[in-house]
Amino acid sequence: MKKLLMIFAILFAATTVSAQEIYNEVKKIQKQAETFANDTTKNLNERKIACFKYDAIYYLVDRASQEDRFTEYELGQQTDALIEFVNLYVKRLAAAGKKDKEMVKAKFRAASINNSLFNDVDKEVVYSYVDNDKFITNFSLDTDWVKALEAVKQ
Repeated sequence: MKKLLMIFAILFAATTVSAQEIYNEVKKIQKQAETFANDTTKNLNERKIACFKYDAIYYLVDRASQEDRFTEYELGQQTDALIEFVNLYVKRLAAAGKKDKEMVKAKFRAASINNSLFNDVDKEVVYSYVDNDKFITNFSLDTDWVKALEAVKQ
């Protein structure tokens, strides 16, 4: 996963990167998450995290395609922030003591819910992970991941 983030960072650093290349990289990351989520030899919790990443990227791509103002560059930024947000969450959750785990969960969940990107009114879809006890990624799909990441880093 770190390799993917490095590739993503290099792509964004280059000024000659086309919108199509960014879109293709986002789709590649989405496909890798799907492949990991479907790999029954992997840890179930890690597969569920990959499933969330896949669904969140799918939601981003779908909603972004409906918005004239949304660019591929923004899609790339959002995807990168999403991956970093989830990875930071998992890292902090693992490092937290028993008492602090609920605080970590609440902080990341709130950052996700309070930073809507599209203001989607279809809350059934948007909040499909929020109150789902089967997943540790209790985040809204309609999240401005850049702002949410900034909120949890403070």
